[in-house]
Amino acid sequence: QDRGQRSQGNFLMAECGIQTLANVQMLPFALKFCSGTTLSTLRTAASMFSEAIPESSLLWSELLSESSAFLHDDKTSTMQKAQRLSAAVERCKLQREDADAADAPIERPPVNKSQRYRLIVTGARGSGISSLVQLMARRDELKSHQGKDMSLMNFSAELNNQKLSISAVDKRSTAIVTPFSAALYNGHSAALFVFDASCMEDSLNKAAWCIAELKQTVGPNKFRLMPKLLVCHKADLLPKESPQKLLRQLPAICEALLTSYGMDLVFTSREDPGSVDLAVALAAEHWPETGPDDASRKFPTISRQQLRPTRTVVRRNTVVNSQPRRPANILEELRARVPRVE
Repeated sequence: QDRGQRSQGNFLMAECGIQTLANVQMLPFALKFCSGTTLSTLRTAASMFSEAIPESSLLWSELLSESSAFLHDDKTSTMQKAQRLSAAVERCKLQREDADAADAPIERPPVNKSQRYRLIVTGARGSGISSLVQLMARRDELKSHQGKDMSLMNFSAELNNQKLSISAVDKRSTAIVTPFSAALYNGHSAALFVFDASCMEDSLNKAAWCIAELKQTVGPNKFRLMPKLLVCHKADLLPKESPQKLLRQLPAICEALLTSYGMDLVFTSREDPGSVDLAVALAAEHWPETGPDDASRKFPTISRQQLRPTRTVVRRNTVVNSQPRRPANILEELRARVPRVE
């Protein structure tokens, strides 16, 4: 009789337990061993699991809250968002450049610029762009890159079981834009616009300026095709909450940028290298591409109206002579060099 009651209790637990667990908040400890891909595989294993873990299950929301990314897409369900995050992370594996591999041959980017892969990391100075690029490339801080408006660092990544050489461009908002700046974006490029969690208002305005500058440089067609992410770096300064709750605490311009340009938001920090890996995985979500980048061939030309105006100042005592005459003595040289005050 005891054995019969025990087997009946196990049956009721199998019938009710799965449905109950699927509609309540799971322990964070259990969620660490679960992913969107794992739950999707579980749903296809048996009809019982498919009914127990529907698209509206709280399990998907819990998975998203444990992530460091906010996917700004109202047309997809929480289940599809969790599956997308899990698939992006699993197909992207970054490789560290170890000292032991220094003697190994370095894989160079392709000569054809239309087939190269680049991550453009840009934003305000002091927002942590350099540290973000170093975390992507798995390298220590390089003193040769300090103080520069633009620098480049190559690293390898395995995307969808294919090894690629990727160039991460550290580009500050103070970098001078010239008519040749569009050449930086030749090939398959993705842009990460970084703002600082310690001074969000100012750095978000600088990030918005970088977005507008990129659109003008590459043109609307290339800009529309480029993967774009908004990155909140130094997120360890923020409260430890879900990305959905953190977004409500950010300035209104943040959500306006996400809505206007269809971007996702990733919270990164030096203390959480996995968050940086997630940002790279989302930016390279559709890499490798099957063909060359054709959008770069139709970059807009810079017109005369778009060039910065120059101001020419002509002084009274300025003498233009195609054949300069050597001063006869020191007094005449002083008169030529020192402007006359009347």
